[in-house]
Amino acid sequence: MFAIFNLFRLTALFLLFLPIGIFNRNIAVFYFLKLAGPSFVKLGQLLSARPDLVGTKMSKTLAGFQDDLGPFSEKKLRKILVTEYENNFDKIFAEFDYQAVASASIAEVHKAKLQSGEIVAVKILRPNIAQIMERDIYSLKFLVKLVGIFSHFFRKTLADIADLLEKVTKSELDLMREAANASRLKEDLKDVAGFYVPNIFWKISSSKVLVLEWIDGVALSQKDEIDKLPFDKKQIAKTLVISYFTQVYGHGFFHADMHPGNLFVTKNGELAVVDFGIMGQIDKKTRIAIAEILMGFLNKDYRRVAQLHIDAGLVGKNVNVDDLALSCRKIGETIVGSDVKDISVAKLLSNLITMTRDYKMDTRPELLLLQKTILLVEGVGVSLDPQLNIWDLARPWVTQWAKQNIGFDAKIRDTIYDLFEVAKKILHNFTTEK
Repeated sequence: MFAIFNLFRLTALFLLFLPIGIFNRNIAVFYFLKLAGPSFVKLGQLLSARPDLVGTKMSKTLAGFQDDLGPFSEKKLRKILVTEYENNFDKIFAEFDYQAVASASIAEVHKAKLQSGEIVAVKILRPNIAQIMERDIYSLKFLVKLVGIFSHFFRKTLADIADLLEKVTKSELDLMREAANASRLKEDLKDVAGFYVPNIFWKISSSKVLVLEWIDGVALSQKDEIDKLPFDKKQIAKTLVISYFTQVYGHGFFHADMHPGNLFVTKNGELAVVDFGIMGQIDKKTRIAIAEILMGFLNKDYRRVAQLHIDAGLVGKNVNVDDLALSCRKIGETIVGSDVKDISVAKLLSNLITMTRDYKMDTRPELLLLQKTILLVEGVGVSLDPQLNIWDLARPWVTQWAKQNIGFDAKIRDTIYDLFEVAKKILHNFTTEK
């Protein structure tokens, strides 16, 4: 019954914005999602990183979403805390600020002090958010069936959007998963000087409440305050870039929402990151392919770039390599023709993803997250250091990484390792069958 009412509510909203959509579809969709509820606000944010689903102009409009909803009531907050901690709340927390410091579509954050003296951030899921998102997914899937009667194209698009929201439901509604993301990222970046990931308080965290170290610092979104800090902004920008390359290429696991509001300069000048709900993963084969493609563009070897796209499965095997090389040249000559320091990695990657869509290939979501992340990293880096040369900063790191992962010796090593893994599987299957 609740879901049926929701369908009527969404239909009424749709009819309300339909006339506006005739004149400005992007604005109509933006405000429809904004008023439709918290799960649709989250959906709008996610779709801003999926131009393959909604188009480039729409994705730019949706990128303006500020995930900032009003806090839920203190009464509901206290009820959640009592449920999660039972009679142990006063034994765990010495102080708890019931006024939220941040309130988003999925959860809100509170500042607290433990009995042990540590200052912590307590992230709490919104009441009934799981049921709300389940309801909205049901509504979307119903609309998929309805729209599918009239349009196969819109049926597929809506189905992809519903799947996207369902995937987010599984990941972002389990705060223990977010804790695991933060823990892994901290381990991966332990050798990057000047970059900090907060500690997790595992024993007092749950799927609905995440307790982590409070970051005492200034958000990069507070530009005026950042400008007043006495720290070397160029060094902070360098740290950001190196952390990005370490995440993406070193480990294939990266923070996919590194916007200025999630990055802080701490009181000792380190760069800290928060909010680990959206993470990206890229397998080693794809990482190597992307690195080789970038190097091919720098060397203006467009046929090599085209062949790499085919070998990596980024376009179909039946694509003519010479035709593809011409498409790559069209991209490369407009971007790589200038000084290396002026090359935008984000723009290059964005154009490549657009090109693969032109060749009728389904865009891989992890590459879109990668595109979004490098765009954020470049933008934040330039705000800290207008003269930022992302290539010069990354060159020593990439050179060493390429030597270990792309060179002849590395490929021999990886081949032997792959053969060893295949042999283990064959042996395992053989012994299992016996």
